[in-house]
Amino acid sequence: MRELLKDIKWSLILASLLFLFLGIALLIWPHTSNLILCYIVAAVLTAYGLFNIVAYFGKERGSLIGLIVGVICAAFGVYALVQPTRISDIISIILGVAVLVDGTMSLRRDFELRERGFVRWWLPFGLDVLILILGAIVIFNPGLFAELLLQIVGVILIYESVSDLWTIHRLAKLARAAVVEGEVIDVQDAE
Repeated sequence: MRELLKDIKWSLILASLLFLFLGIALLIWPHTSNLILCYIVAAVLTAYGLFNIVAYFGKERGSLIGLIVGVICAAFGVYALVQPTRISDIISIILGVAVLVDGTMSLRRDFELRERGFVRWWLPFGLDVLILILGAIVIFNPGLFAELLLQIVGVILIYESVSDLWTIHRLAKLARAAVVEGEVIDVQDAE
């Protein structure tokens, strides 16, 4: 169980660092980041679509639904490769959803801090609520000042990353203190 918790901790730290680097890139180079994200999404969609098309005509004969999805993804991917700026709104929505998901997980960790007796748990909680609101604005109005929006998303991702790393650090420190003091940690083994 201890190994599983350690693996989860390091997965969260890695994800936070990736969000941090993405946030810095979006903040400093919004236009270039937007184009790179558009090309990456376009390339992935094209490759996925072509894979499904080849799988349909391959030896094992894929499903008709897989072929239809493959044609749609490949067509959209090729269009996005030719017109990368056209899908920037879609990418903004995806980033907004990522911010909402991460913000929601941060709220849960904020409540864990409160349950563990951390006095100022309300500070990261308030900021995380603000982040959720900003993430919703990104989703529902993606065309709003395209580059400024990407910079705002960059700031949000930087804050979320730093907040997540700090919260992970505090929870790990509280858990170590509980073990040292001999208290029972409320973790049930899933076996």
